[in-house]
Amino acid sequence: MRSAVQPSLAELQRALAARILSGEGPELDSWVCVPPATDSAARVAVYVDGYPARIREALRESFPAVAQILGDGSFAALADRFAKDMPAELQNLNLVGAALPRYLESDRVIRDLPFLPALAELEWAVDRCFHADLLPPFDPSPCSGWSSGDWARARIGFQPGLGLVCAPWPLRELRETYRCERSEIDVDLVDRHDRVLVYRRGFDVVVESIESAEAEAMASLQSGVVLGEVTAALADSGAEREAVAGYFGRWASLGLVVSCELSPLP
Repeated sequence: MRSAVQPSLAELQRALAARILSGEGPELDSWVCVPPATDSAARVAVYVDGYPARIREALRESFPAVAQILGDGSFAALADRFAKDMPAELQNLNLVGAALPRYLESDRVIRDLPFLPALAELEWAVDRCFHADLLPPFDPSPCSGWSSGDWARARIGFQPGLGLVCAPWPLRELRETYRCERSEIDVDLVDRHDRVLVYRRGFDVVVESIESAEAEAMASLQSGVVLGEVTAALADSGAEREAVAGYFGRWASLGLVVSCELSPLP
């Protein structure tokens, strides 16, 4: 028999979410109307069992290399642990993996696989790059009359999906393990720093290792540092002053640069 006092939609949603996420919450028998010969517990169990399965599926799609390295059982267990810490208001499965790289930093799997957070960060960058809008590339004609002083105070805007991941691990090689059988994975991890640029070419996502000076310049420009300060910093570290101009030309030719604006004068 259904309760005389019926819950609001919000109360029912919160109760159902609590049952799915943690197995706790109020009994739903008096709140859920079911056809004859069935019971509410059996019908709710569909969602209780289905929710973690969907989370595992979404994570496996976004993090194929992490899943391959861990193996089915360990990856499913990781996904289930992670799902318990997910915000209840998350409504888009495409965004499920956003917090996984940070979550892995404190998960027990990194005791044996310390590179997993950085690998997950790279795989999430690839996933986000694929789904990001591709904006029109930078048109240099409005800047044709700029002086060297103007260029020194220029701020560079990049494609929304552009990613840069740097870590003391062979990230690009580790990512390729999703193509291998687990028994064939054999990656040398010792002293294998990598700096990986992630960007779109049409519908394809390019994952490219770059040199440290280019990565330093890209990271600084992405954070809003003006072009002149980036050039000076690289020169102080021993790089050629012309290096940034070369990087900028390469990025522009690849369509990675979308804007170039003058910062206000002091």
